Amino acid sequence: MKELYPLLLFIIGINISCETGDTSDNEPEAEDLIEIPDEHFRNALLNSNSIDTNGDGVGDRNIDLNNDGKIQRSEGEVIEGLIMDFSVLEVEKMINLEGIENFVNLKYIKIRGLGLSPFPEQEESKTIIHDFTGLKKLEYLELNSIPTSLSDKLDLSGLTNLKEVILINNRPDYGIDPENWTYPDHFMLVNMEGTTSLTSLDITNSFLLLDFCQVPSLKKLNMFYLEGGEPEVFDFHCLTNLEWLDIGENRIKSLILKNNSVLNTFLASDIGDGYQGWANYPHLEYICIDDFAEEFAPIAHLRNEDTVVVTDCEI
Repeated sequence: MKELYPLLLFIIGINISCETGDTSDNEPEAEDLIEIPDEHFRNALLNSNSIDTNGDGVGDRNIDLNNDGKIQRSEGEVIEGLIMDFSVLEVEKMINLEGIENFVNLKYIKIRGLGLSPFPEQEESKTIIHDFTGLKKLEYLELNSIPTSLSDKLDLSGLTNLKEVILINNRPDYGIDPENWTYPDHFMLVNMEGTTSLTSLDITNSFLLLDFCQVPSLKKLNMFYLEGGEPEVFDFHCLTNLEWLDIGENRIKSLILKNNSVLNTFLASDIGDGYQGWANYPHLEYICIDDFAEEFAPIAHLRNEDTVVVTDCEI
C-alpha cells in the first residue's frame, strides 16, 4: 500500500492539472488591465510608436510589451513619455483621452490632432472632461486642437511637478458656424489650481477660460492671436513673477499689467479694438501699470491721446 500512495498522488495531480489548465496561459485579471474606451486612442497606444522610451521627444514603440493586444497595468505604469499625432480627417470624431490617468509615471505628454474638424455624428454637448489630475509626475504637457465646444474642462489641478503647458489651436468644432461661437459656451475651462511649479504657458489661438491667480509662478505667457478667444480684460495682476508676455494680434480694450513685476520681453504688435473692431488698430482704451519707469516705455505705442493710463487701478 505504501508503494501505491505516491502513484495515487501523481495521478490526482495530473487530473487537477487537466481540469484547471496551465496557470501560465490564464488571461489577465480585469483589475490588471487598463481600459481605454476610445477606439482611436486605444489603437494608437497598441499599434503606433506612441511611447517615448529615451526622452528624446520621439516615439520609439507601442505600449504592448507582450504583444497580447491588451494594455496591462504593468505596461502602462512603466511609460514616461507619450507622443501622438492623430489625423482627425481619418477618425472624424473628437478623441477622448479617458484612461490616460492610469499611466501614473508619465512625465511628458505631446498630443496633436484631437479635433476641430466637423463632427456631424457627435452630439453638440459639453460632456467631456479631460482629467490629468492622477498624473502626479507630469512635467510637460502639450495638447493641440481640442474642440472646446465639446469639452467642458481640462483639469490639471494638483500637478505640483508640472513646469510647462502648451495648449494651442484649441477652438470650437468647425461644424459650428464661427458666427455662432459664444462666450462661455464654446470655451473650455482650464483648472490649474495647485500647479505650483508651472512657469511657462502657451495658449496661442485658443478658446480657454483661465484664472491666472491660480498660477502666480508663471514667468512666461504666450497669448498670441487668440482670434476670437480673447478675454474681456487682459488682466495679469496676479502674475507677480511674469517676465515674458506676448499678447500680439488680439482685440484688446483694457490691459492690466500692474503686478509688481517688470517684463523683460513684452510683445504686443497689432492689438487694439479700433474702428469697426479692426484688430490692427493699436490703441487701447485703458491701461493700468506699475509705477515703474521701466513699464512706461513698452506701452508707448499702445496708447494715444484718448487712452487712459493709470497706476492705481481697481482690481
